[in-house]
Amino acid sequence: MAIDLDKLEQRIVGVLIEKQLTVPDSYPLTLNALVSGCNQKSNRDPFMAVEDYDVEGALRSLMDKGWVTRHEPITGRTMRYAQEARSQLGVEVEDLALLSELLCRGPQAAGALKTRASRMRHFDSPGAVEDRLRGLADRPVPYVELLPLQPRERQARWQHLLGKAAAPADLIEEAAREDGASAMPGTTAAPRVVADPPLAERVAALEAELAALRERLEELEREAGLS
Repeated sequence: MAIDLDKLEQRIVGVLIEKQLTVPDSYPLTLNALVSGCNQKSNRDPFMAVEDYDVEGALRSLMDKGWVTRHEPITGRTMRYAQEARSQLGVEVEDLALLSELLCRGPQAAGALKTRASRMRHFDSPGAVEDRLRGLADRPVPYVELLPLQPRERQARWQHLLGKAAAPADLIEEAAREDGASAMPGTTAAPRVVADPPLAERVAALEAELAALRERLEELEREAGLS
């Protein structure tokens, strides 16, 4: 039976996996942290601007499907949410790291996935990532698939099959964006600008730490109000 998570549900599951593996001290996540994670500008594609009520509705759906569990608060503490993707899919943590990147950033080549997922789990090489992805693709209900090589792509991309994927036209546009915009006849393409991966990772980690500090401050303020 195919898995059919909608766009926001995909983002929420991806964010929960990411934060569990990168900032475990602040996991499970509060609603505020989840909204911040969904709307985060780094390590996300496409960019989202969702509100609390959007995420609350998606969380109810995910809990009904068994993808998310709610952690009841101790007195004075905020409700928190955790993902159950590993039990739902029956995969290893390394597979979850790759799926999280595909859920949060869309189709990617094995080389890009190795770089981006390394903040969650170590992978020896793009080949090791490729082996993992092929294992996920060969399951009775495949979780990923390899897309046909698109114009201007150097490497074929993998996409998850946990819900509706981007349309082929979107993938071609994204491929062109990553490989440099195509030049008009007789002109030269603009130079490609690539973010420094370590810098992007540091920014993502700082954003997560800031969200965790905000959550803790809110909890302390609520506890002070109850005393």
